[in-house]
Amino acid sequence: MLYYKLKMLIDKSHSKKDIIALFRKLGVVIDDELPKGNIVSDIEKYFKDVSYNDKIKNCTELKEYLRKSSPKQRPTTQQKKEIMFIAKKIIKWAKNDYMLDMNTYKKISDPYDDIMRIYMWGDLSSVRRACRLYNYSIYCKDHVNPIISEEVEEELNQNKIIKQQIIYKLIIKRSTKENPITVRFD
Repeated sequence: MLYYKLKMLIDKSHSKKDIIALFRKLGVVIDDELPKGNIVSDIEKYFKDVSYNDKIKNCTELKEYLRKSSPKQRPTTQQKKEIMFIAKKIIKWAKNDYMLDMNTYKKISDPYDDIMRIYMWGDLSSVRRACRLYNYSIYCKDHVNPIISEEVEEELNQNKIIKQQIIYKLIIKRSTKENPITVRFD
């Protein structure tokens, strides 16, 4: 009886960087210099050293995650051009006080139709901004939240934390008649 080692199938939508980042989060360091083909062929040996977390709890979930297409949003160049054009158009409309004219939008339903075409590409900052500005408009039909992948959401949360952590030091020295009070912020 012959036993064939079945190679694990990994969906092609996972890039080399995605695979390396995933395993880095799970405590396994994969050499960046290796080509994707070598990483995929040797993927089984990386499973041994993995320390699972709340998102991926066991080996079966990890294999299932790699079999499915990547949750990361990757529009083609043509799609990205169209998405960026629509987002810029909505942003321009918002900067012009949401005026309906012949240049940007003619009807009240046009901005809603455009925002519904791009909201699923929330990983792009222009789309997030366009959604936010659309939600502020008086012509807003429904509140539209952009769809953001977990990776980008984590990055945005980290950036928020970094921006919020501003600690000012206040130094007050006692004064004499010759030297008035000095207040310094470092």
